[in-house]
Amino acid sequence: MTVNDLLCDRCGTYLAGPGDDEVPDGPFGIRFLYHPGDFFLKDDSGLLCQGCWAALKTWLGEDRPENRCARCDLAVEHSRSLHVHRSNDPIAWQLCREHAVEFLNRLRTVEPKLDPATFSLAGDWHH
Repeated sequence: MTVNDLLCDRCGTYLAGPGDDEVPDGPFGIRFLYHPGDFFLKDDSGLLCQGCWAALKTWLGEDRPENRCARCDLAVEHSRSLHVHRSNDPIAWQLCREHAVEFLNRLRTVEPKLDPATFSLAGDWHH
């Protein structure tokens, strides 16, 4: 996907585009992606300013346990959790349904906002 919106997906700060390093100089953003356990269903157009990326990493935590929610440590299935990556990092944080909705609803590009009671991930549709 191409990044068309050059505003931070959380705070709306103008960004000059995606940066190449962990902490790019200037008003460059950190590109991120998320998917429901199926990489072919990814949205990789996300861009966060350096401050919002740092806040997201703090919210997600240092560890990236496999098949466990990074926020609450709930056991999750690979295809029934939201995977969040920095675009050039193959290791994701996984989020349970509740925390996936919380993450997605914080993005200004997600409209309309999701209802936790009716939200489902792609893996849920196979059953």
